[in-house]
Amino acid sequence: MIASFLHNFIFIKTKKTAGTTVEMVLAPACGPDDIITPLGVLDEMARGKGEPLCRNFADPGIEDAARYAITSGSRRQMKSLKSLIHRTEFYNHMPASEIRDKLPKRFWLKAYKFTVERHPYEKAVSQAYFGYKDSEPFGTYLDRFVRRGKYSSFEMYSIDGEVVVQDFLRQERLADDLQAMAWKLGIPIANEIPRAKSGSRADRRPAREILSDGQKEIVYGFCKKEFELLGYEP
Repeated sequence: MIASFLHNFIFIKTKKTAGTTVEMVLAPACGPDDIITPLGVLDEMARGKGEPLCRNFADPGIEDAARYAITSGSRRQMKSLKSLIHRTEFYNHMPASEIRDKLPKRFWLKAYKFTVERHPYEKAVSQAYFGYKDSEPFGTYLDRFVRRGKYSSFEMYSIDGEVVVQDFLRQERLADDLQAMAWKLGIPIANEIPRAKSGSRADRRPAREILSDGQKEIVYGFCKKEFELLGYEP
C-alpha cells in the first residue's frame, strides 16, 4: 500500500489485480514522509532503478534490515526479509480497516482513496496459478482453491460492509486508468507502464474458458458484491 501525504492519496492494494504495477508507477513520485510498503526484490529494485523506495512502513531498524536484504540479493537475507515483513506496522496487502486505524484520522478522512480491481474469474485463476507448486494436477489444485474463496477483494477496500474508496482502476484497462488517475493527482508518469508478476500463469486463455460452470458459480457466490459493484458479467 501507499499513503502519500504529499499528494493526498491512499492506494489500497488488492491481490492479483496488477497492484504491484500501480505501486511501481506511483512510488517514484512520492515524498520523503510518504508511506511505501516493500515489494518483492526484483520489483522493488526496478521501481527505484537500483535503490529501494520502500520507507516509513516500520521502525528504522526493521526498515534498514529490509532494505539491506533487498539490495544484498543473498538467499539468507531473503529469508530474513520475509520474517521482517510480518513485523511491520504497514504492509503490502493491508485492508482498509487497518490502514484507517494506523493513519492520522484527519488524513484518512480527507485523502483520496483508490484501489485496483479485476474480473473475479480472472482473479481466481491468476491467484491459483501464483500459488501452484506442481505437486498435483493444476485442475485439482484450482478446484480446491476456488472453493476456499480467498480471491475475493471486497473486504480489502470496505469497512463494515461499506466501500471506502472513491475510485477503482480496472486491470483490463490499466494503462488508461493509471494515466487518468495520475492526471487527477498531479503526478507525471511514463506513457508505458511496467508489467510485474505476470509470468506464473501458464494457461493464457480467458478465465471463463478455464473454469467449469460449477467453479464459476462458486466464484460468483464468494464475489457477488464485486460483480454487482463493478458491473462485471458472470
